[in-house]
Amino acid sequence: MDQEDPQSDIFSLSDHLLAERLHFIKEIGFGNWGSVWLCRPKHSSSESDHHVAVKLVHRSKTSTTAARVRSLWNEMKIVRSFKHDPHPSIIPFHSFIITPSYALITMAYLPALIPVEVAEPKAKDWFNSLLSGVHFLHERGVVHNDIKPANILLSPQSVPVLVDFGFAEKYDLSSPKAFHSNLAYGTPEYLSPERARGLPHDTRKSDIWSLGVTFFEILVGRTPFEYEEGEQFSTKEDLEKYWTRTMRGKWVGTIKVKFSKSIEKLLKHMISPNADLRWTASEVLADVYWTMSIEKQGHSESSGFDAGLVLLMIYLPSCREIGERGSRCIAWSCA
Repeated sequence: MDQEDPQSDIFSLSDHLLAERLHFIKEIGFGNWGSVWLCRPKHSSSESDHHVAVKLVHRSKTSTTAARVRSLWNEMKIVRSFKHDPHPSIIPFHSFIITPSYALITMAYLPALIPVEVAEPKAKDWFNSLLSGVHFLHERGVVHNDIKPANILLSPQSVPVLVDFGFAEKYDLSSPKAFHSNLAYGTPEYLSPERARGLPHDTRKSDIWSLGVTFFEILVGRTPFEYEEGEQFSTKEDLEKYWTRTMRGKWVGTIKVKFSKSIEKLLKHMISPNADLRWTASEVLADVYWTMSIEKQGHSESSGFDAGLVLLMIYLPSCREIGERGSRCIAWSCA
């Protein structure tokens, strides 16, 4: 039986009614967890307006599929919690639909992926908006756990929007265990050193690490621990080498673009290998960088940098498996 509440955004429909409601235009991404489709409501008055992105999981009687449906339900609950308390840099939620064959989330469709190798004056506003969005999440007990350029889209107004909350977690802020984890999952190149090793860590600090690496990549075109764009980390040994670089905290490779000394300093605070010294979102937002003009900040032209921060030397066990998505996670934007 189809169950609909006009006041609700959660629906139980038959497969037939789903097909009558949504026109599935094309698949724009896929992975072991499911697929993402560009769709349009069939009763829409315009061919181009009201496009939505649909994240879809096939339902079947297997434990793996059941886990994916539960993960999608968890993702829905997190993004839905912001429906009446939105932030411009967090993807808007539309609805959750379940049928005998599918479970799916519909959200705003944003076709443009955030570019990289962007000049700092243009990127600065994007950085501030994304940082504000991450601070917004943390203040509400949510961590994203998979921040990277492939999970950032641009709105028609050129506002960066964080998407794909498939790895996100929501904590009870009153719990002494809030934001505590020892799990290791996400996209390897963006994992903080402590998260990559599965050590006990503050998940908010790991989000800030990933955001700092993301900012660096938007400016430079690669992460600070890749010698060149597209360097491959397809084996466990390759990843060990990469994570050893992150522990040293020294940016590698030749940096051909110029950016201000102030953003360099800010990034070092965000990408500190010592989580105790790494800044929180609030601390990054409070930095004077955001109120200064870039022209007055001077430029850094170094080809490589030392983290410039004290690193407590600790023993790290061997790396753990990162999760079923492999070394490159499939993004909502499917880049």
